[in-house]
Amino acid sequence: MRPLYVVVLLLGVCYGKTTPPVNEVTLPVSGAALDKIVDESFKNVDSDKDGFIERYEFDTLVIVADSDNDGCMTLTEYEGFSAGTKAIADMIYKYFDPQNTNCITVDNVSSQFNLMDADKNGKVTTTEFENYYLSLLKTLYSQPM
Repeated sequence: MRPLYVVVLLLGVCYGKTTPPVNEVTLPVSGAALDKIVDESFKNVDSDKDGFIERYEFDTLVIVADSDNDGCMTLTEYEGFSAGTKAIADMIYKYFDPQNTNCITVDNVSSQFNLMDADKNGKVTTTEFENYYLSLLKTLYSQPM
């Protein structure tokens, strides 16, 4: 009886660990790597380094990333600015450029600040940013490719 119990236990542990629930989204990175991407992404936008993202910082992120100063942040410029992997950067960029114009302006992303600022105090905390960023990634990775 004991060998059967061990086999059932091992199958349960192995199967349970490798098969996510049906409604769970598997992201391409996790753990410390994902934490680093979220942290570095926050720091990229928090230009005054006060630990909050204010609207002016968020609205100027396109201008900061727009290396040729033509008013458009291209995919290549975003990839250079993004703390995420190239695959994550590409998915986020395409989400904000659904017409495939290769031009994201401040107007394309400005409304996202209100989604990030959960308590509506005009400042996005690291927790609010993390919740927004992870929610965005889960949305993007749950859509058919």
